[in-house]
Amino acid sequence: MSTKTIESKLLLNELKEKWQQLQSVPNIFAYRLNVTESKILPGNYGFYSEFNPDRTALRRAPQTILSLDPAFDEKKFNFKKIKPEECLMNVEYEGSKISMIINNSPLTRYHTLICPDVHLGLPQRICEKALRFCVDFLMNLIENGESNIRIGYNSPGALASVNHLHLHLMFIEQELYIDRAELQFLSQSEVLRISPNMPTEAICFQFKAEDTEAIILKKVQKLNAFLQWLCTNNMPHNLFLTPERIPSKEKMLKVFVFVRQEYCIVKNLNTYNIGFCELAGYVPVGAKQLYDQLQEEDIIQTINTETGNVFSQIYNYFLNVI
Repeated sequence: MSTKTIESKLLLNELKEKWQQLQSVPNIFAYRLNVTESKILPGNYGFYSEFNPDRTALRRAPQTILSLDPAFDEKKFNFKKIKPEECLMNVEYEGSKISMIINNSPLTRYHTLICPDVHLGLPQRICEKALRFCVDFLMNLIENGESNIRIGYNSPGALASVNHLHLHLMFIEQELYIDRAELQFLSQSEVLRISPNMPTEAICFQFKAEDTEAIILKKVQKLNAFLQWLCTNNMPHNLFLTPERIPSKEKMLKVFVFVRQEYCIVKNLNTYNIGFCELAGYVPVGAKQLYDQLQEEDIIQTINTETGNVFSQIYNYFLNVI
């Protein structure tokens, strides 16, 4: 596939330069990114953790969003209220304006929010155009040899912190658990799942470099239909979009969908919470004692406790619609 709608590499280089410059400007970020320690946790799966102390103390208080089809609230914090300097750029895409806005409490270098049509006040419910942009953007980067940019999304009830449609662009060089997770096909469909041999569950959609634009669009529509079904059935979810990083395999984008049995309402800022980062195997921690004591088995147990067992419902969905 040749994605001609987005010059991702040029945009990414501009984004990196502007983001880095703003780190030195007072009163733009809540803090200057200062990851002081990092480690791969002992165990079988390669969970990776970073100590980011300022994230706990200085981040904006998260909102509680009680619906998977929430109404936008002008009175609460939203991205219409940011300082102009926080918007790194606007990208014209299929008649929309995609704003690239700094995450003012960054987890990684270049941590940026992808916000479609900010002026429309779209709530934090994923939509097809946002998915198409992210897939096009990352596929174009993959064609240009960039594999360290990942994109994540937290739905309401799955650790979303602001009820204004946004996804997270993150720069993660470290190999993560999700990069090596075993996959297997679901029945005769093109959709995969994380193997039952692995400690977590997720659905995986693959977008291959050889796919035509028509095939990519069809796959995005299938992905979006599944996500809208989750919303309709009140099932919170997280997305993690990541390039294939195993050199021996073909170039592709993998989109993981993690589904939860129940809402996550209370976010304890003194510990780690289970959002798309943690589900992918990247665990940022703000408390030193917790960071020092962190164990792989504890993270896996927390993931499974918070997400529950919903895979049979998901499996039935794909048996019926694919």
